[in-house]
Amino acid sequence: MLRMRPFQDGDQFPGFCPKPGQGLYFIALEETKLVGYCRWRLMPGKITIEEVEDSGDPLVFDGLVRGVLSIASDQGIDRAVFSREIRADRLATSQIPVNGENVLISIEYFLENCKMCKKF
Repeated sequence: MLRMRPFQDGDQFPGFCPKPGQGLYFIALEETKLVGYCRWRLMPGKITIEEVEDSGDPLVFDGLVRGVLSIASDQGIDRAVFSREIRADRLATSQIPVNGENVLISIEYFLENCKMCKKF
């Protein structure tokens, strides 16, 4: 069963060792195996999503990004900036409406109104 949650102090996964100061992590687990993560930063008035590792699965990508966006929204943040390294095809598949600068203008609107494409 796939579970997603914030990375916690004390978590240990082979080959995955986040360093302090690199940002926050939201992780995807299949049982106890790490199958993906999203690295992001909380900044005044916005979040920046810097990296998403989804093990080649667009559903993992979608869940990780929506999880991080939900955390940001719960903290009153309504804007997200996606690094240029984030795969454009994954953003498109998840129907994340970024502008030409890779910015999602309203997290709240996206989470309330946009549903994931079922055409995988």
